[in-house]
Amino acid sequence: MNQNIRLGRIFGIPVGVNWSVLVIFFLLTWELAELVLPGDHPHDAAAIYWVVGIVTTVLFFASLLAHEVSHAVVAKRNGIGVRRITLWLFGGVSELESDALTPGADFRIAVVGPVTSFVLAGVYGALVLLLHQFGGGEGVLVSALGWLAWINLLLGGFNLMPAAPLDGGRVLRAALWRRSGDRVRAATSAAHAGEVFAYILVVLGILEFLTVGLIGLWFVFLGWFLLSAARAEENAVVMRSSLADVHVRDIMTQDPTTFASTTTLADLVDNQLHRYRFSSYPLVGPDGQLKGLTTMGRIRHVPANLRQTTRLIDTACPLSDVPVGAPSEPIPDLLQRMQASPDGRAFVVDDTGRLVGIVSPSDIARFVQLSMLRSQGRTARRN
Repeated sequence: MNQNIRLGRIFGIPVGVNWSVLVIFFLLTWELAELVLPGDHPHDAAAIYWVVGIVTTVLFFASLLAHEVSHAVVAKRNGIGVRRITLWLFGGVSELESDALTPGADFRIAVVGPVTSFVLAGVYGALVLLLHQFGGGEGVLVSALGWLAWINLLLGGFNLMPAAPLDGGRVLRAALWRRSGDRVRAATSAAHAGEVFAYILVVLGILEFLTVGLIGLWFVFLGWFLLSAARAEENAVVMRSSLADVHVRDIMTQDPTTFASTTTLADLVDNQLHRYRFSSYPLVGPDGQLKGLTTMGRIRHVPANLRQTTRLIDTACPLSDVPVGAPSEPIPDLLQRMQASPDGRAFVVDDTGRLVGIVSPSDIARFVQLSMLRSQGRTARRN
């Protein structure tokens, strides 16, 4: 999930928002200012509704951020690094650097988010009760606090649904993992539950759209997203399982061709690319040291009229953003870092820092496909 706007760091973790947050921010503010608050208090000025609506929406996103930060903090306490936290259209995402090592850690990381939402719901609810107790329970402030209590309760409850990739799916995974001792099977079962839940949301959304109105489309979109995420999670689990005992040297493309970082795109496209069939281009400076990595996808986005003056290094992913692995490293460990990199590729260097290989998604896919073919061949021979 891209961070279009970076907000800073919390506990050393980069925090930002995706542009899609603007959509939900406007929709929530509009709902509060035009529907919720006027419905509860019809005689206040429109400006008051909008000011309170904006502040309430900001507090909602602060609550959402607290939910994600709680995941990240518990993950760090359990020895798992956190790359970043991003808020977007459908909530928030905490990107962890690796999986939990035990069912207990998996459970704690998952459950703390909904618990945080429930605690916040209790805090906002308590403020409503206090205002009623002291005679201030009739204004738009109380309605806004009540809405925040309700939305945090809803957020916590929805996330506890036992379906991956929701927090409840992680809780289910941890429980199945503890019972069976098989993390792969537990994760696959949680992903299947997520797919079923997603289909239910889509069907309910369609029925809601046909009988009530446009609100049903939101459930359809949410269900579609959860379905895609559940399937992606299942595929990732299967891939990690098939690569469990594989090392980087078994997959990497050895001794990749390097390119001068100052080469122009026109020179590369007109005079060099016809000799190569790969789409990843490690760049080196005059001293022979690695400077970055560019790809066919990056080059393709440069207009043809700018290729004469655009150097490869101008299109490159910075070296600091390219994961680096060792030949003897287990491929699942490097794969975790590759998934968080802009281009999904990694350099492989030896003990002296010399580039000895490169790993791309196509290398991994080819290895997995070959492993499946070999497995089918062994099964056929036994039969």
